[in-house]
Amino acid sequence: MLVNFPTDMPVGEYNSVLVMEEQPIQSHTPTSVENAQALFRQYAPASRKLSEELIQERREEALGE
Repeated sequence: MLVNFPTDMPVGEYNSVLVMEEQPIQSHTPTSVENAQALFRQYAPASRKLSEELIQERREEALGE
């Protein structure tokens, strides 16, 4: 299910309407991913390898046990 809403939408409870199409919509996926990446880039630059940082942290934790 694709949920696409404005990024500046205030926190709160909302009612929504589900529309079932006969054919899946494929064109929104790249846009949604790009929107999510743009939000994330506010907190971590693209050059930062968070997966590698997480792996390193887990290795350090394992060595300390």
